[in-house]
This record gives sequence, C-alpha cells and structure tokens, in this order.
Amino acid sequence: MKEVPEYEKYPVSQGEMGKRYKNWTNGLAHQMMVLYRVGKETGGEKFIERLKEEYFRIGRQSALSSMRATGTTKEDFKDCSSLSKICDLIDDSMANFWDGYVENTAGALEKEIKTCPVVKSWSKEPEICDVLLGEFVKGVAYELNPQFKTDGFSKLLVKGDNCCRYRIEL
Repeated sequence: MKEVPEYEKYPVSQGEMGKRYKNWTNGLAHQMMVLYRVGKETGGEKFIERLKEEYFRIGRQSALSSMRATGTTKEDFKDCSSLSKICDLIDDSMANFWDGYVENTAGALEKEIKTCPVVKSWSKEPEICDVLLGEFVKGVAYELNPQFKTDGFSKLLVKGDNCCRYRIEL
C-alpha cells in the first residue's frame, strides 16, 4: 500500500475534512461558473462548441480508465448490460447518489441521479450540465461502443427537476 504523502496528512478528523472538501467543491463549482460565463461572453458559440469537444474527449478517456478500474473490456459492451459498472463507478466518484435504475437491460441503461454537489452554483447557468456533462456521457458511451446512443440528460437538477436523468441505449 502506498504511503500517504505529507501534504495529505491533515491534522483534523475525516469528518472535518469532509466538511472542508464540501466547501472546496462549492468554491470550485462557483469558479467554473465564472469561467463559463466569461467564456460564453468572449467566445460565444465557438467557446461552447470547443467545450463540448473537450468534454466528449474527456468522457472517452474516462471510459478507458473506468474499464481498467472495473476489470471490464470492450467485449463487455456489445450490449448495455455492463454499462451500470462504468456509470455507477463514475457517478459514485462524483458524489452522485441514485435509487436503482429506470432501466438496466441489454437494450438500455436509464438512470436517475438524486444528488449533486454543484447544483447551487450551476443552476445559475443550467445549460452548463448539457455542455459539460452531457457531452461527457456521450463520450463515455461512444468509447465503450460506437453503437451506443444517448441524447445526454432529459432531466437536470440544475433546471429544477427532481433528478438528473440520462439514458444510453443500443
């Protein structure tokens, strides 16, 4: 097991660190909102399209690292039956929680996320989720199997919905 570096040896409890990390996450979410607004104002649609390209690419990379983490291979994604392994790993790492699935079959994975640590900040510019996370999901799906299709999110907490909902289907 790797030794914990000195810069990660905090003189407070894990509970206290959780509170501080939540504050850190809120601060980063706010900073992303500022950068998004400035980018939209100065770069317009070109900025938005470039963000979409980048988050699609990041999604593809995340799919590859998630396959390594879950012990899956491209062969496991001939249909949608293994998608939950990847999507659950990603959602869990982002502090997103869910109550089962709307659908989890060979034909489709549809999931509703009930929580999100950035809703308060990002609801000021709710399209940011479609631009960043919608394209990320599309990149993940494409990398796992180019035949997977998704329109991104059909519901978003940042738009006032009761959940974030996405569907990936074959």
